[in-house]
Amino acid sequence: MADDFLKFWFTGFERFIKNLDEQSRERVFRECGRSCSDSYTKQIYFDEFNASHDFDDFLNRLKTKFPEINFYVIKDTEIVELTYSFCACDLVKNEYISSPLLCECSRQSLLYNWGSIFGDDKVKVNLKQSILAGDSCCKFIIHLKK
Repeated sequence: MADDFLKFWFTGFERFIKNLDEQSRERVFRECGRSCSDSYTKQIYFDEFNASHDFDDFLNRLKTKFPEINFYVIKDTEIVELTYSFCACDLVKNEYISSPLLCECSRQSLLYNWGSIFGDDKVKVNLKQSILAGDSCCKFIIHLKK
């Protein structure tokens, strides 16, 4: 019964986000992404960063915690390509939402996780591909300013 309610509720939410302009959608998903991150991933990022010996070790430690991700360092720890082999979002897995607009939430969550470690002003995250948009994987480019 609750599952049916949530599916109906998120249908309305999905319609709502489709009607927002890009800036408003970014603000909504900034808060959603931070809440999602605070519920689970942010602490793992902190723990693995603090336990790592160097940047490569940090990335390898994250891979062990999140089997759906892979990293490719494009430019000497300044540009990192992060890919997800499957969508790990509970809202997608539970079929509450299927819009690729939701991927802004993932972008914001990554921005928050990485910014919490390296400084908000030193991180930029771009979405390049999305499983929800029909791509074979989700791909984000993370820019780290030294």
